[in-house]
Amino acid sequence: MAFDESATTGGFAPCFPVRDMRAALAHYAQLGFQVMPWSPGMTWAWARLGAAELHLFVKDDHDPATTAAAADLRIEDADEFAHRLDATSTPGTSGPYDTYYGREVVHVDPDNNLLRFVAQAPSRAGNVAR
Repeated sequence: MAFDESATTGGFAPCFPVRDMRAALAHYAQLGFQVMPWSPGMTWAWARLGAAELHLFVKDDHDPATTAAAADLRIEDADEFAHRLDATSTPGTSGPYDTYYGREVVHVDPDNNLLRFVAQAPSRAGNVAR
């Protein structure tokens, strides 16, 4: 059965394991994300950057060396975005660099979760597999 393309979705939210929710929310807020207010005992939260949303969840046995997650977020301009991230003085962000599919900036959070902010190459923009 084929997927009904007329159906709409509300978006997509990758889930990132964290060891300390309060610290994770502070980290993403420092990066410029809008975050849920922290409250004691909180084990799940969201962090939003424009239309992109991440879900954060406390994973008591999270080992950043083996159980981290990753997500790609599309951006318009990798150089401008890198400049904005650099201005936050938040550690863990690379400078922009070229790949075969575009230009990207990488950020690794304190729990070793990987965010790739990708500006697609003009030749690849709009190419969607169906």
